[in-house]
Amino acid sequence: MMLRGGLIAVLAALTLSALVVSCGGSGGSGSGSGSIGGSSDPGAAVAACEARLPQLNTTGLASNEASIVVDKGPCAYNTSTGTASTIGSVNIAFTSVTVCIPGTSTCQTIDHIMVDTGSSGLRIMSSTLNSNMSLPPVTNAGEPLIECGQFADGYTWGSVRTANVSIGGPPNASGFFTGETANNVNVQVIGDASAYTTPGACSGTGNALNDVASFGANGILGVGLFVNDCSTTTACIEADLLSPLYYECTANSGCASYDAAVTQQVSNPVASFAADNTGEVMNLPAVTVASGEQNVYGTLVFLDVSAGTTDISTSPTQIYFADGYGDFYSAITSANDGYTATATICSNSFIDSGSNGFFIPTSSVNIPFDPNPTPNIGWFTPSGTVNLTAGISSANTTTIPGTPQTTIAFSIANADTVLFPANGGANTAFNNLGGPSGGTCDTTVSGSQPANTSTTGIDWGLPFFFGRPIYVALETTQLTVSPNTYFGPFWAF
Repeated sequence: MMLRGGLIAVLAALTLSALVVSCGGSGGSGSGSGSIGGSSDPGAAVAACEARLPQLNTTGLASNEASIVVDKGPCAYNTSTGTASTIGSVNIAFTSVTVCIPGTSTCQTIDHIMVDTGSSGLRIMSSTLNSNMSLPPVTNAGEPLIECGQFADGYTWGSVRTANVSIGGPPNASGFFTGETANNVNVQVIGDASAYTTPGACSGTGNALNDVASFGANGILGVGLFVNDCSTTTACIEADLLSPLYYECTANSGCASYDAAVTQQVSNPVASFAADNTGEVMNLPAVTVASGEQNVYGTLVFLDVSAGTTDISTSPTQIYFADGYGDFYSAITSANDGYTATATICSNSFIDSGSNGFFIPTSSVNIPFDPNPTPNIGWFTPSGTVNLTAGISSANTTTIPGTPQTTIAFSIANADTVLFPANGGANTAFNNLGGPSGGTCDTTVSGSQPANTSTTGIDWGLPFFFGRPIYVALETTQLTVSPNTYFGPFWAF
């Protein structure tokens, strides 16, 4: 998922109108997705359901290494049936984080936090927090700040609070992670601000995603290219958003838009680590079965990219520089099986582990998609597997030249007949799942770079990560690989 300019980036750019389906298309009940409950106690029903979920592989992890899993997602309680069941996610990577009240030993580990390279900052569902986890609020003149997080598939409404956030390493005897810690960072607690009516400007941005069932996760860990939701370096301005991002709320006057200072904004916890604080690499194994696999495990490794001591200087085939919104250039250059690629350059393209498919503008490829509202609206449904190629290159900036174009080969299969029905609907990881996005890509090319006229881009979602380590270098990165010095933000793979 991503938002514009590193905001909440599960939507990396609102203007892309990407079809980001954070819950994916469920393929059926499968293993571990059946209902548990018939209980009047939601907590007990959810706990019983979660006891059946696959556990993270945390044994032997280094302190800067977190385990991730692509599974059916967390359990959510259904009030009408009194049961709890898994969300039924596909192509969503989850990890666990430990959250503590600053200055205390009161902590809680929360599982099934979505890992999102398309946003910045930790956001947690209030329903997952224990009753003793009252995180201190971020205020202005004593009044609480509340964020309207805007994603491709809706919005979140919740207060900004301060927490100590720990990720990585094996858990200690109390079940808490202590590998990497960001102290006193601002997070969003989603769904805890019901006392304040959601402003129309916010609620008008889409569906409310204020609970686990609608959001598809217990929270989201934004480890994208930027440090804060908004800053001059990320070029995040109100005109880019469907609604103001932050609001100041009072009991008598309601909520009014507020220009939050950088110190008041939700921020990327990676930037606040004592070390390993300029980026990370996300590792997921290749998915080798054309119809998908179940419960795929990987790692998220935090790095000091600036130190130049990691293999980022030698292992990835290329460094790709992003602009102030986290975007770069890509274009579909070929398609087979009778489908046509239109090789216009999409200058607003981005990499987003929070998107669960390849999302491609219909102006770039003519693959058919499912138009029906159920069960899997919007997924590509070609008659056979379509093999495609695309070119990727850096954003054109005034300070860093574009890198040579790299050719990427990938495929798209029929979601309705090949992917979701496979293995009784139990599969959770697909390297060939995709759908269309709106808008058009550039039609004008000047020299080797396009005129920046596109209104959309290619969303390189989680399938792009399978079998391909993806490095994220924060905007604070300054990497010297003799004889060159590279400045973030950039991707490398």
